[in-house]
Amino acid sequence: MEHIMEQKCPSCGAPLRFDPEQGVLLCDSCGNRQAIPAELQIGDVQLDGFDFNVLTDHAADEHADALPVYHCVSCGAEVIVPEARITTTCPYCGNNIVLTDKVTGKLRPDGVIPFGIDQKHLPDAVNDFYRGKALLPRDFFTEHTLGKVTGVYVPFWMFGGKVSGTLRFRGETVSMFRQGDYEITQTHHYQLMRDADVTFRDVPVDASGRIPDKLMDSLEPFDMADAKAFDTRYLAGFTADRFDQAKYDVSDRAKRRMIASAEDAVEATLYDYAGIRRAGGELRAMLTARYLLLPVYLFSIEYGGKSYEFAMNGQTGKVVGELPVGKGVSWQYFLLRAGVVAAAFIAAFFTKYMLGA
Repeated sequence: MEHIMEQKCPSCGAPLRFDPEQGVLLCDSCGNRQAIPAELQIGDVQLDGFDFNVLTDHAADEHADALPVYHCVSCGAEVIVPEARITTTCPYCGNNIVLTDKVTGKLRPDGVIPFGIDQKHLPDAVNDFYRGKALLPRDFFTEHTLGKVTGVYVPFWMFGGKVSGTLRFRGETVSMFRQGDYEITQTHHYQLMRDADVTFRDVPVDASGRIPDKLMDSLEPFDMADAKAFDTRYLAGFTADRFDQAKYDVSDRAKRRMIASAEDAVEATLYDYAGIRRAGGELRAMLTARYLLLPVYLFSIEYGGKSYEFAMNGQTGKVVGELPVGKGVSWQYFLLRAGVVAAAFIAAFFTKYMLGA
């Protein structure tokens, strides 16, 4: 039995699509609008006894021997769908289809952040990103160089949990004073110990092996206040992918990020001491995770015989990508390598994800 759900207009039978600006299902044929009930509660999935050495997840091991074939209910055509794809459009009648067998049981997302920005605003967002970068070729971005734009709900694991443990440091204090004709420098050495208990929430790690991690990391932050309980109607008119990397496969990325941030927070408490050196100790993480679909526009810019990959956060409008600079030189993922932006990112990370220390 096939598991498909069509998003069709009840008035005229034409395909419905989710409109990011109005937040409703919209029929472009007759103008019919359908509201989607607001479900705001999405829950955490506790990973009891989380083992970082486990590299598989049973839900991710369900691979088909061949590409599955679905039959469009509207016109009867056979539609071949890539294994990781959740949504498709019938190439014959244009009907928007959700493959419900890929979003049920363990494969069902816990939530979704709907698209909030329409694709028509993408050129303006790219121009804002491009503006002020004097070293870029002036004709790098035009309507002619912009490639196909795809609105994709990208699968993410949103990690939370606690990082706890004890860290040891060596530090010193230095004081100077005069004694007679001499200037004395006095140094005291200390062994320092700090206990850490830091809570994190919603640290995103993309769960698609087909999209560069650096590109997805650069799109942060996403505002979880807009997260909705999963509803297939938000997917209408967009591409949506199922995760192909299980939470156990990518948990080390979240773990390293949390522990590094906790270590930085602990070291920030040692401001009374100089020459701080790590002397031992360990922090451990116990994680929770939930599976969300987040809105991303993927596109490329063709220039000088090369394709430069870009992405736009479909919620905030933030644009990131690869930029050329002069002959034979490129800044890979410009936003992450700029020192000022990196400092701002670290500050934003502490504000958003660290709830207590």
